[in-house]
Amino acid sequence: EISKIEIAGPGFINFYLSREFFTESINEVLKEKENWGKNNLLTGEKVMVEYTQPNPFKPFHIGHLMSNAIGESISRIVEFSGAKTIRANYQGDVGPHVAKAIYGLIKFGMPDESKSVSEQAQYIGECYSKGSNLYDTDENAKKEIDILNKKIYDKSDDEINKIYDWGRKVTLEAFEEIYKLLGTKFNHYFFESEMAVKGKKVVRENTGNVFEESDGAIIFHGEKYDKKLHTRVFINSQGLPTYETKEIGLTITKFEKENPNISIVTTAIEQAEYMKVVQKAISLMHPDLESKMLHVTHGMMRLATGKMSSRKGNVIT
Repeated sequence: EISKIEIAGPGFINFYLSREFFTESINEVLKEKENWGKNNLLTGEKVMVEYTQPNPFKPFHIGHLMSNAIGESISRIVEFSGAKTIRANYQGDVGPHVAKAIYGLIKFGMPDESKSVSEQAQYIGECYSKGSNLYDTDENAKKEIDILNKKIYDKSDDEINKIYDWGRKVTLEAFEEIYKLLGTKFNHYFFESEMAVKGKKVVRENTGNVFEESDGAIIFHGEKYDKKLHTRVFINSQGLPTYETKEIGLTITKFEKENPNISIVTTAIEQAEYMKVVQKAISLMHPDLESKMLHVTHGMMRLATGKMSSRKGNVIT
């Protein structure tokens, strides 16, 4: 199978495959057709793959398209290796981005109801970008958006609840149109609003042994367990759960619902260190889950001019 081997400078060895190897490989591909590469490595295993992760109230852009392609590829490889594959999508339906979008809708008006779902979703995305810009540049808008964010979490204002329910429904419907085009069917949709409640309860129950109180917030000292880890806030001083806490709620929910042999999460490389801290905290509460959590990172899609940001409104939808 190997025609020759050459040392190619310090640290590199080149292996040259023979023509016969390629001829036999092509014969095998033609013979096996769509079953070529199929194997039984994961037969009897249950694997959950979480990917795509667009947020309601934000536009679905080409970065999400890349995330979908990577997650769908991992799902199909796992499936091709004999595993029962469960596709999951985790979406942020609460948080500052929602408050910014709703602030934009209140300030600039609701879209024309005669427009298509995707056009209405695009308008919501534009309102998010405008709201975000005001949050960064206008102190009064910032205060109003912070109050709005709390009301959304508490569901304490009927008018805001109506806008929220409508905007969430519209953007999720627009996402479904895209999944249909891509041929992706998710078995589970997980939402931050639900995971926040569960995660907060778990963090509070484990404060004192895993988590610690600090200046009115609840934190986790990752470096106590591994010097490569760092400290992160899990519940802020306002009593609101952070992404970290929602991630705990999500992980525990996944294992309660499906109890997979492996739970794979795909995210951009930017979240690698953050996920290590979260997984460490989970492993201290549930040592049985440590070997079942797998985080797969990928690169960030950038424009020639730099980073894409739906906040700045420079994304390609």
